[in-house]
Amino acid sequence: MICQRCNYESDNSSRVCPRCGGFLENYAGDGKASSIRQGKSHNLPPVSGGSYSDYARYDSFSGDSARPDHHRGVSGERSSASQKRRHHANGSFRPVKPRGINFMLLCTILLGILLVSVAALFVVAVKTPMGHLFLMNYAAGDEEKEAQMIDMIGEEAAATALWHIGTDQIDQGYIVRSIETYIRAYELYPEIDGLYEHLLELADAYEAAGLNSEAEKVYKQLYSEVDASNPLAYRYAISIMMDQDRLFEATELMAQAYTNTGEMSFKSQREQLVPLAPTATLEAGRHMLEKDTALQSPQGYDVYYLLDDDVNELPENGMLYTQPIHLTEGTHTIRAVCVSSNLISDESVLKYTIWFPAPSAPKSRVLSGEYDVRKRIYLYMDPEAGDTEGQKITIYYTIDGTMPNSESPIYTDEGFLLPGGRVTVRAVAVNQYGKVSNELVQTFRINVPYKKFFRDEDDQFKDFTVGKSTYADVKKKYGAGREETVTDENAPGGEALCVTYDWGEARFTMSGQTLYSVSTNYASMVGPRSTKVGMKLSEVTEQFRDMGQVANARGNRSVYYDEYTGYAKYYQETESTGRLEYVYWREDNGITTLTYEITNGNVSRISMELTGVKLP
Repeated sequence: MICQRCNYESDNSSRVCPRCGGFLENYAGDGKASSIRQGKSHNLPPVSGGSYSDYARYDSFSGDSARPDHHRGVSGERSSASQKRRHHANGSFRPVKPRGINFMLLCTILLGILLVSVAALFVVAVKTPMGHLFLMNYAAGDEEKEAQMIDMIGEEAAATALWHIGTDQIDQGYIVRSIETYIRAYELYPEIDGLYEHLLELADAYEAAGLNSEAEKVYKQLYSEVDASNPLAYRYAISIMMDQDRLFEATELMAQAYTNTGEMSFKSQREQLVPLAPTATLEAGRHMLEKDTALQSPQGYDVYYLLDDDVNELPENGMLYTQPIHLTEGTHTIRAVCVSSNLISDESVLKYTIWFPAPSAPKSRVLSGEYDVRKRIYLYMDPEAGDTEGQKITIYYTIDGTMPNSESPIYTDEGFLLPGGRVTVRAVAVNQYGKVSNELVQTFRINVPYKKFFRDEDDQFKDFTVGKSTYADVKKKYGAGREETVTDENAPGGEALCVTYDWGEARFTMSGQTLYSVSTNYASMVGPRSTKVGMKLSEVTEQFRDMGQVANARGNRSVYYDEYTGYAKYYQETESTGRLEYVYWREDNGITTLTYEITNGNVSRISMELTGVKLP
């Protein structure tokens, strides 16, 4: 009988195709069972419970079906109802074998996944910081395991992990454990990157545990061995000393910190604690005739001193100052300190040279005091004191604040006029032997308007600022000039970028290109206080404070002198040339010098230069 489905010819007695499992039909006959077996009928006998169309709908097989008893001959879409409709030739149900599970294949896959996962975990543990942290945490408290982990990941990685573990421990409140972990990490790999910050963490843990002495040792190691220029360790160590009232040690460390770091805060903090150094009523230097000098503390503290002694220590071996020190002819050195409780000031060293005989001091016909008008001062020598007998007397005086000497103006009978403001008149008499009299010192306050001293914060060129302006700033105004690198001992690093313009020259630092020196000979350039090239010398001095002191025999003239601000002086170089120099002492220890070159009484060039300070 031929299968309608797959064209397979089977035995006439078969009702089901042995190849595809489909029902066989008889092409001839009357539809009875015998006709079907003989293959004569095309119609199947009626089946109870459904028609042929039902069988055709439910009895479908997968495309790779072969034998009906094979498990692949069961349709993936057949429901349990369709299976019940499938019959044998005798009308009974035909069961379908279920699909089996390949346990061997499944186990192989799972084992492979496990091996890959283990390998990945090993790589993560050995090669990543997170893995290092896990391994060192796992080995915590077990020296043998810890040694194995260190061999596996290396000392540096293990130490890094331990520093992190110690931080976690202190965050969780386990301070003692964190200290032990930090110490283990440091001992394991002392050369680790970021050692300064790590040791700060250790010191912080010590402080948290109340072990300030141990913390102080760590801070000392940091500023002595690790990084002397970092201010943090100094600051924390000073804080511990201050809390323990160890003021002397704290101030000593402040001085060291300021020297090594340059941080002004250390200097300011120390100055607030340490007494100011003692001063003397007699200015150190060369003096004529015997002198007395009084030592004093600006804040009223005890003063201890040593005279002509460079060996012994102060204040331990010093003498308590009670009365002025008498200096006889010769050279003398006074070393002195101020003492407050257990704090000691910086040491003052005063050197004097004394010689005699000498005439007595000149006298003045105007008394010291305050006046509302300018006063003319007349000096004289007292004949009754024998000052003129057998001697040729010359009186030297100053009104600029400096001590008179042979370079000071010589007094004439015309006298001299005092300027406005506070004025100190100082004068000495010198005989023909070069012996100098005692000094006449008078103080006055003249209540008339006067100009201010030169200060670089206020007095700058109109178009740029020395110490602040950059080459880029100058370019905006004047464009690029002719550039070259020059050697300059006043420049940071010894080299400077020199830029030349038609109006003059500007010099900049090499790194930050900050202007530190400028010079011009152009009348169109406006200098400090609107001064310009071409102005008369007197027109320039009128713009600044001028004490009115006359020139000495060489033509040099001191314009003013202030021990806290600076000085101004005119130097006569040749008969027709000279220079007027204003010097300002900055608070950062820098020096700003403003110079006017004078030719035939007029300004021929203006220059300004900043030295002694670190610029970018």
